[in-house]
Amino acid sequence: MTFRIDRIKVKRAGPLESDFEFEPGDLNLIYGNNETGKTYVVESLIRFLFKTNKGAPVARNLRGWDIAGKAIVSGLKSDPVTFTMSGQKLEDYWEDGLGLPRDLARLLVVRAGETLLAEEVDDGVGRDILKDYLSGEGLLDRIDKNIPKSVRKAKVEYRQIDIDKRLDLVRHRDSSFKLRKDLQSLIDDVEEGYASADAYSLRKEKAALVVQLETLEDAKRYHAAQLAGRIEGLQREKGGLPTEGELERIEADVRTWVSQKAEIKTKSKDFQELESTSSDFEWTKHALDEYRDLTSGAVGGGHREVFMLFALLSVTGTVTFGLRGDSLPLIVSAVLSLLFGAMTYLDLKKAASFAGENTELEKLKAGYRTKFGSDLTDRAVLRTKLEELTKNQGRADALKEDLDKLSEATGTLKRKTAATLEAWTGSEVPAEEWRPTILDLKERNVGLQRQIDSIGIELAAVGVPGHEYVEEDPGEKWDSERYAEITKDLSVTDEALKQGEKELEALKLQAHLILGTASENSDLGDLITDLGKKRNEVAQAYRENTAEILAKIQVHTVINHFRQDENSRIAEGLERDELTEPLRAFTGRYRSIRLDDEQKGLVLTSDSDEDYPLDSMSTGAREQVFLALRMGFASIAMGGQTGFLILDDAFQHSDWNRRENLVKRTLSFVQSGWQVFYFTMDDHIKGLFEGVGDKMGDGFKSHSLG
Repeated sequence: MTFRIDRIKVKRAGPLESDFEFEPGDLNLIYGNNETGKTYVVESLIRFLFKTNKGAPVARNLRGWDIAGKAIVSGLKSDPVTFTMSGQKLEDYWEDGLGLPRDLARLLVVRAGETLLAEEVDDGVGRDILKDYLSGEGLLDRIDKNIPKSVRKAKVEYRQIDIDKRLDLVRHRDSSFKLRKDLQSLIDDVEEGYASADAYSLRKEKAALVVQLETLEDAKRYHAAQLAGRIEGLQREKGGLPTEGELERIEADVRTWVSQKAEIKTKSKDFQELESTSSDFEWTKHALDEYRDLTSGAVGGGHREVFMLFALLSVTGTVTFGLRGDSLPLIVSAVLSLLFGAMTYLDLKKAASFAGENTELEKLKAGYRTKFGSDLTDRAVLRTKLEELTKNQGRADALKEDLDKLSEATGTLKRKTAATLEAWTGSEVPAEEWRPTILDLKERNVGLQRQIDSIGIELAAVGVPGHEYVEEDPGEKWDSERYAEITKDLSVTDEALKQGEKELEALKLQAHLILGTASENSDLGDLITDLGKKRNEVAQAYRENTAEILAKIQVHTVINHFRQDENSRIAEGLERDELTEPLRAFTGRYRSIRLDDEQKGLVLTSDSDEDYPLDSMSTGAREQVFLALRMGFASIAMGGQTGFLILDDAFQHSDWNRRENLVKRTLSFVQSGWQVFYFTMDDHIKGLFEGVGDKMGDGFKSHSLG
């Protein structure tokens, strides 16, 4: 049989600030400074595993902490067994099925300053311990003590029992035995359900979880109010900005303004080019009139030779016709001669008047050549040029009108845009910064809306209606994961409480059935009292059971025979390897131990064959011996099998040069199959265990508290 601790859970309370959960290995180191909960964990483990009530086999000085948690131990049954503050303890299993001493617990737990195996004897061990673990008589003593004195004195003669007549109810033994057992089990179950530490712990845990949940609910409502406030603030800020439509419109206005400016620039250039021909138009217009005046006489002079020729021909004809005597042709010829002669005269007279104007015409032609780079040959050239310049003048006038209108529209648009941006930004914005300013406003608009949408999603996820908002800070930050975790824990705790109450109601119904009372009377205190009375009645009948008396008489007789050779069995037991090997390993100098009847205690023999009474040794040496004896007695009690050992700073008072050897011996104890837990606040001891633990791989587990 090998039993070991598979898992430990101690709920936070007292100096322990957080839950202690630990899955042990073979060698386990739990380290914690003062006020970090080391002692709390040790005493919790003791309370889970061993009996600590008034009738416990081992008296312990434990604090009155409100402890909750569990320890899971394998090896006691086919499946691991869970130990809590209530329910069966290891002593129950040792007595019921394993045949181990009830006070084996004193060997499995070693605490600093509490290394003595027995307080009331000088050598710290005592004869009772030796009887328990070496001769087997300690168990017999306990059995014998459980037999009533009247039974031990009873005699059986002639198949008759010479004993108190109170045992007359033998005929009821079978029914009484079963009924008593059922009643006791029912009482235990009802009492456990009525005043169970688990139920109390669950109720307390539920109340705490409800408070935490309510605080987190307020935190959630406050968080939702804060999110809503942020959204309102962002919406107000966004409301102070232009809308997307307004920004699109002003952006279009800016594009129009830029386009109009470019158009003005282009048309202004064209207008300047056309305007530059205005003086040419006026000159050409005047030049055409002047040219017409200068060349009006010169036109007649151009036909002067023709008139003179016609006049000459007419005179010649007149002479000829006169000589010939042709009257009619003569008359015609004479008239023509007069006519053409007159015209020639007039033309010559006019040519003489225009002869002075030829100089002005040449100047006019020179000016034309200078202005237009070509020759002025006749009036038609001037007329063509004037028509061309007239068209340019019309285009310039139209372009001037367009420019005036466009400039006015551009100026209006500029003033409107500048005024709008100044109203939006609060300051004058130069035209070159219009587009960056509009872009910045659009980005701010988009950014604010993105924040509003993001916070809105978060607010929707919180799921708090507006009328449930809380404006006062509860002092707790909203944590959805923690809220879910607490909600789950509360559900589990509540379900456990309901299950406990359901089981308690079933037990109450069973009690009413056994007692034959009405189920309406459901007061647990009265019910437990009634069950106790019924159990006492049945127990009275059971104690009078004849078979039990006969068995106890026989047991008492056997025990008396076995006690006759007690000392020799103790001496043989002290020579067992299970004691001498750890003694040598822990002390390094003592090779054997014996019981000295004269000195009434244990005596150790060193390698140099010197004897040292245990009660006269130094404290450090005695502690080493006690540790060796504890391990030896535990191995003997376990019949060569292994279990666990809990050491609470057991090496604290040992010299530093001895500590390393103690740690090595502990390691050898682990290597032999034992599971060891060492609790310490000593850095030196912690370092020694970590040194050997580094070589053990997964077999070594450690945990730091605080």
